[in-house]
Formats: sequence, structure tokens, C-alpha cells
Amino acid sequence: MALEPIGERRFRGHVDDEWTSLQGVHGGVVAALALTAAQRVLADADVDPTTTLRAATLGYVAGNVVGDIDVDVEVVRRGRSLVTTHVRTVQADRTTTVARFHHSQPWEGAAYSDVPPPSPRPEGTTRLHREGARAHVNNVETHLHPDTQMLGGSERAEWIAWSRPLDDSTFDAPWLLMFGDYFPPAVFARSTTPVRAVTVEYSMQVHSAAGRWDLGDGYLGARMHAVHSHDGFAVEDGWIHLPDGGLLATVRQTRLAG
Repeated sequence: MALEPIGERRFRGHVDDEWTSLQGVHGGVVAALALTAAQRVLADADVDPTTTLRAATLGYVAGNVVGDIDVDVEVVRRGRSLVTTHVRTVQADRTTTVARFHHSQPWEGAAYSDVPPPSPRPEGTTRLHREGARAHVNNVETHLHPDTQMLGGSERAEWIAWSRPLDDSTFDAPWLLMFGDYFPPAVFARSTTPVRAVTVEYSMQVHSAAGRWDLGDGYLGARMHAVHSHDGFAVEDGWIHLPDGGLLATVRQTRLAG
């Protein structure tokens, strides 16, 4: 996520072809680039270092392509405990992504979860990998549940998987934001032929204020389920769990589908 300052709260990054997806550049890596720029701005403004990402919403208004990406950051509000930033990515003088991030220090509050933890990783998982291709799915170590297959005609539009970074056991908020959009569309598990499934809006809620996490020898448990599809749009919800079963993040996507 290297960024070069090119002006006041403006940066330039680069995405190469190892982050290509089925349609253009993977939206998750663009989200990570936008968040990295916002974090740089907050650090330069001496915002308390315990302030971390707690919620993100991204709208993909045009496709991103391999190459340079300019990133503009606006600090919308800086309160005592909550900072909100807006970020815009631009290619060829065209806005491609708009983002809103809420950053916060830890708060005191109720602590509970009614979300059941993921099942243990079973025997017979398969590695998600595109052989002979430079593709975003190859940048994360991911093992799919035996019942999860691309274009497998499953009764449920659902991915169940266990993942971790390729070269390290630790990851930060930009990596987590990338990962929330990492999986191919869940409708691909239900269909038997390729279908349109382009992300229009992507959001994440982060349920830990750590800002950086260490998996040790474990894996993130992930479940992504397209709960509804109608009139050309699908809604996809996801849950990301730490190895101890704790809920780390929830995600939601609105996709063109059909």
C-alpha cells in the first residue's frame, strides 16, 4: 500500500495486474488503498494512535483498472472520540470509488455476541487458487469448505472458508478491509454458469479496536452468503471470525446480479 504524497491530503498509489479480478481491478485492494491514505492523514494530524477503523462504506461508481490511482482525503469531522473521513479515488480524471470511514478510540459499552462461531475446519478443504494466472485470489491463503465450489449449483449462494495472509500471521485494518471483499460473488456458488455480479456498494463493521491482529498458527473463519437476489441486484452478507471464534468483522455488499 505504498502511497506518494502529491498535494494537501492527496496521494498517488499503484495497482498492478496481480490484483486483477474477474472484472477489472479487485475492489478490495482499492478500498485498502483508500483506507491507508485516510490513516496517513490522521497520523499527520496527530490523531490519537489508539483511533482505529470501526466502520467503512465504499461505493464503486466506475471500474478501476491496472495502473496509478490518485486518492483524495477529506476529514469531515474530528470529534473527541470519533473521526469521519471521506475518500475519493480517481483514474484518468474520473472518480472510480467513493468511501466513508469512521475511526474511533475504544468505547465502554455492552459486550456480547449472539452470532454462532464458525465450525472447525473439516477434512477435505480445497485451496482457492487460479493456476497460471495473476489474480487477486492468489494473494491470500484460503481453503474452501468441501461443499463450496465455484459454479457448483449449490442450494445456497454461500462461501465457507478459512484464510490467512500469505507471508505473515499478522494483519492490519487495510488488509482486513481488502479481505472483506476478497471472495468471488457468493451467487457463483449457486449458479452453474457465469453470471454478472459487480459490486455497487461494500460496507464493513469492525468489532475490535485492536487495529492489528495476530493469527499465530490459526486462520480467519469466513462465511459469505448472498441472502437475497431480485430484479438484478443481490445482497450479500458476511461474517469474519478470529481463530478463537470471536467475531472480528461483518460485511455487506450490494451487487448487480443477473
